[in-house]
Amino acid sequence: MGPIVLTAVVLSVASLGAWPLGPATVATAADQRGEGRGTAPTWVAQKPAAKPSLKGSEGNYSASVFVAAPAQRAWAVLVNYEAMAGVMPDIKEAKVLRRSGPVVELQQTYQAPYTFGRRIKAVLTMRESAPRQLSYTLVRGDQIRELRGSWSITPVAGGVLLRHQLQVDPEVPGFVRPVYFELMETNLRQSMVILKRLIEQN
Repeated sequence: MGPIVLTAVVLSVASLGAWPLGPATVATAADQRGEGRGTAPTWVAQKPAAKPSLKGSEGNYSASVFVAAPAQRAWAVLVNYEAMAGVMPDIKEAKVLRRSGPVVELQQTYQAPYTFGRRIKAVLTMRESAPRQLSYTLVRGDQIRELRGSWSITPVAGGVLLRHQLQVDPEVPGFVRPVYFELMETNLRQSMVILKRLIEQN
């Protein structure tokens, strides 16, 4: 499975512009109930719902899903960037351009409904904090004002909670933005479902 930025994406609409979109992450839940008083919880006790959750609107999103797998396995899938090509719904190509310790420069090519069928390239800087945190920012791409996000992996009972937080501001006409964001939200949900399956089957 390829490098997962899971998919930060830059899109473009015919002559209207281009935008990006990124992969999705999951949120964490409540404290674990201790056996005795004064016992500090080490993970979340209640297992979150198996279906992805997506909150937010208009370019600011938080997506999360429970994954029945250890944190190390989830991390290995997330940072297998190049294997994501052809697996995630919008990533057609992925290539690591360079690596310097925990900092990776990643180039991805996207094609999805939210790109209106066009192939869009974007270069991202990935910052790894193994095995719990992965952040990314846009270096360059087609007509995108802002693209940044992060993935977090939180141990919970029976697995991990995977969360993807994303901020994207496409440079497109105002009348196109509602359609763009609707298509992006659909892609985020699909990406979380696929990522959950990949990690659990890996």
